[in-house]
Amino acid sequence: YFGTTARTMNHQHYHTRPTHNPTTSNQQLSTMESKPNHLPLEGDYKLIKMEDKNGEQIPLPSDFSMHILHDEKMALNQYRIALKIGNTLGGMLTLDAPDDTSKKMPAKIGPLMSTMMMPPPEIFHVEQCASKIVPSMQELSYSGSELIFHGTEGTLRFER
Repeated sequence: YFGTTARTMNHQHYHTRPTHNPTTSNQQLSTMESKPNHLPLEGDYKLIKMEDKNGEQIPLPSDFSMHILHDEKMALNQYRIALKIGNTLGGMLTLDAPDDTSKKMPAKIGPLMSTMMMPPPEIFHVEQCASKIVPSMQELSYSGSELIFHGTEGTLRFER
């Protein structure tokens, strides 16, 4: 899922880890590095519903997938995403409250990168809509197998 996108993201240095500095105590650093409490978002999802900012449902003519990855080189609140529609839209998902026990939290994706192939017309429209919704994301919610991206331009609903 992350072929070219991952190389691009690695070259832009999106990977961050806590570092020791005079304002970070050894205990704080140890706590940050050993916290297993990042959300269990990793895995494969299917896009099941897309709505524009007016709540109008955008028809999905095909199955579209998203893969979410977290590795030890990333901060606990960061994940890589790859959303495959016609092209693959990829970027860094950052949660503002990764240890929050609520199922809804502030989040953002960006910058968003894409492969540049021309998909069929019916898929191109869906991709254009997703390209507006994903970078406008302000909140993420999840419950069981469902994951929802809420943005100023619309909503994407996924299922595992």
